[in-house]
Amino acid sequence: MLRRIPTTPLVCLAVFLTAILAGNSRAANPDEALDVLLKPNEAGATPQPTALKAKGKRVHRVPSAHVPAVVAQPFAPPYWQGPAGPITKVKPAPQFRPCSYRPPCILPKPMPRQWEMSTQVLFARTKGTVGWPRYSPYYSYAYWGSENTVDLNDDLGLPSNQTWVQFTAKYQFRPTWAIRYSVLGNQLSGGGWAQRQFQWGPGPYYLIAWNQQLSSKWEHQYHRLGLVYDPIKTCSAMVSIFADWVHTDDKINLSCTVCGYWQAPPYSRSTNPMSVGIQFQRCITTAPNGGALSFDHKAAAMFLDDVEGWDLEAAMRYSIPLGCGRWGFGKGGYRYVKIRQAQTDILFDNTLDGGFVEMGFIF
Repeated sequence: MLRRIPTTPLVCLAVFLTAILAGNSRAANPDEALDVLLKPNEAGATPQPTALKAKGKRVHRVPSAHVPAVVAQPFAPPYWQGPAGPITKVKPAPQFRPCSYRPPCILPKPMPRQWEMSTQVLFARTKGTVGWPRYSPYYSYAYWGSENTVDLNDDLGLPSNQTWVQFTAKYQFRPTWAIRYSVLGNQLSGGGWAQRQFQWGPGPYYLIAWNQQLSSKWEHQYHRLGLVYDPIKTCSAMVSIFADWVHTDDKINLSCTVCGYWQAPPYSRSTNPMSVGIQFQRCITTAPNGGALSFDHKAAAMFLDDVEGWDLEAAMRYSIPLGCGRWGFGKGGYRYVKIRQAQTDILFDNTLDGGFVEMGFIF
């Protein structure tokens, strides 16, 4: 009697092997085969109706061979600079300090249609000589034809140190053109005893004898009116050229206790020379509050009408802003003024030199 072989387990084993071989044939690589083994029910899942499927974008699968592999790396600090070296001292970087900022150096100057007015006080040494007549006609006093010079201080007794006041007004009618007027004047009184004999006045009769008591007074005025041109005008400097008409008035009254029958006449002369000069101003520094320190130098020469003269000035100037383009300034320095009038019958020479202070406004 033949032995019956069980067929049911063999059939189940054959179906299981067929399913595994069919899944491996559909996979393109081992990764996909792994997905099939892990999710075997997706292939045989119950299909959903078309109306229930969500419409979406088509997704293209990229083969895993084209995806770069991610390799785990051990943790490292973000900035690895190797082993630490010796400790060194680090100098701090310079920092910006708004309180120490200084604006650019700007020279204050009058703009078109502005005025610049100032008052100057000159503490001057006053010296000079008068020859009237210029040459002596007396044998007894001096040789014939020698120059008759009378000193303002030693002979007439006028003070050698005096304060002089000057007023100046300047109007800027164009960016580089201005008109300026100034007047300097004072009145000096003196006297004393005549230390020598000299002649005062025309003719042979006006003779001041030795040891006479004298009383003298000198009135002096010095006017200037002219045009100022600024060929160089920058933010920090300015050069000006000017030409002025100059007018001087000098009057000296002399009286004595015993002058004889003929009284000493007053000396009175006026001159009208011309003057040309140059002025240079430059800003040195500007303070944080807007004030500006600058130097202001001026030089002028006088000529014509038998006159020779100089007017020199060297000064420092400090300006303070007053708002709306207006400035106030103070100036101090040294000034030298010399005027000499030499004619055939008259000689008059006077010098003013010394320190000065000046204050003014630009508005």
